Amino acid sequence: MTWIVTAAAAVVAFLFQYIVVGVPLPWALLITLAIAALVLLGVRLLPPVDPSWQPLPSGASAPIATHASSLGARLADAETDPTRFASRVRPRLQAVALSRIRRHPGGGDIGLDDPMARELLGEDLHRLLTDRAATMPTPARFAELLTRLEEL
Repeated sequence: MTWIVTAAAAVVAFLFQYIVVGVPLPWALLITLAIAALVLLGVRLLPPVDPSWQPLPSGASAPIATHASSLGARLADAETDPTRFASRVRPRLQAVALSRIRRHPGGGDIGLDDPMARELLGEDLHRLLTDRAATMPTPARFAELLTRLEEL
């Protein structure tokens, strides 16, 4: 099999050089000999390419853990810095809340200022999302509010 592959590569290399590129015959033969030697070495020395039927490693846990730890750090920063909460956390929470509200019947085009949104979200979560003076709640309270948001 190695000789067939080597011969095929040599023929293709010779024809390409001599006919397509126009290399003179002695040079084409010399270059073809070098190419054939490299192909023969490659075919002899490289291992065969067999498919690996092993399942792919589950690498999803590492990025999720990294994302969770960075999210935890961002929330901790938002708890101490009201500006960070207002500029980073609240807009994302508002987008999630609007998408959850708009899934409900009759909630197609309503905003957070709508009475239906206030009713669905509850007073505390609605105030956190709409009141500019609202600050980041404690982690336990924030987890409760996020659970309520998930349940919408």
